[in-house]
Amino acid sequence: MRTRLVPLTMIILSFAACGGGPEKSKQTAIPAANISVAIAATGTRTPVETLPGTVRATTTAALTARVPGVITRLDAGVGKVVKAGDLIAELDAQEILAKRDQAAAAAQQAAQDLKRVVDLLAKQAATQSDRDAAEARNQAAQAALAEAKIMVGYTRVTAPFDGIVLRRLAEVGDLAAPGRPLCEIEDPRNLRLEVAVPESLADNAALGSRRVARIESAAFSSELVVVEVAPASDPQSRTVLVKLALPPEAKGLRTGQFGRMDIPLAAVAQLAVPRKAVLERGQLSLVFVIVEGKALLRLVKTGAVLGDNIIIRAGLAAGEQVATSGIDTLRDGQAVVITP
Repeated sequence: MRTRLVPLTMIILSFAACGGGPEKSKQTAIPAANISVAIAATGTRTPVETLPGTVRATTTAALTARVPGVITRLDAGVGKVVKAGDLIAELDAQEILAKRDQAAAAAQQAAQDLKRVVDLLAKQAATQSDRDAAEARNQAAQAALAEAKIMVGYTRVTAPFDGIVLRRLAEVGDLAAPGRPLCEIEDPRNLRLEVAVPESLADNAALGSRRVARIESAAFSSELVVVEVAPASDPQSRTVLVKLALPPEAKGLRTGQFGRMDIPLAAVAQLAVPRKAVLERGQLSLVFVIVEGKALLRLVKTGAVLGDNIIIRAGLAAGEQVATSGIDTLRDGQAVVITP
């Protein structure tokens, strides 16, 4: 291998000796390039954490019957708009009605007995104790009648507020039972964006603070007020539930939609240069650093893009000059002339 290198070296030296090397060197010298430059500067940036959320109604209710009975009417079609007090469901009330009639008859009899005892007491044909006993029986009978009337009222299920039927969970003919939902309704006029915020960021979403939220499916983006923060963390997810009030006049919003909330983090100092100073070559990011009138190519590690600037995470120091024009034609080590 060594015997082959010696002749090659001699040929190169002979070629350089013949024909005036210095003149040819002058002819092939790369002329200085006119460029503009920028200074790598350190600035303060506030990074943002984006968290997912869900749109939910502020007011919701699962309507249930308070007494058992067969459903004879259920006016709860999904999407139906209801007003407060509208009849939603009605149960078969034959047994309860019979008990009411029985209580009414007993109350009437007790009232008559009391009147008769009062008349007898006036004629001194009854004692005061007889009157007190009749009065007690009358009060008990009237209370039983009032209770029976309330039970009859429980056979009718009405809307507690203005809203819309979200889900229908029973059908006519089903046996309703206390605690078993018949339907769910919500008030679509008052919506909130609910976000599970990690415990470590909960202080950045304090009650009354304003945070930017977006709901892409409704083309909605606005700064919202935090109106509710859960007093305790979820032990499973280690998050705190935060709710932001959505404006009632916003269009296209509905429960169940996916949204996002931005939470600002602690400010950090970061080095940045203009984006036009960075030369991308495949997976590599390069800049030309100006040192003693020459452009020296240097590999850098970039970060987030901030408008017209880009973060430099490694490879540059604050105060260094980088070329911002003509970088596609510059060569490593080429002389440069800085122009305004």
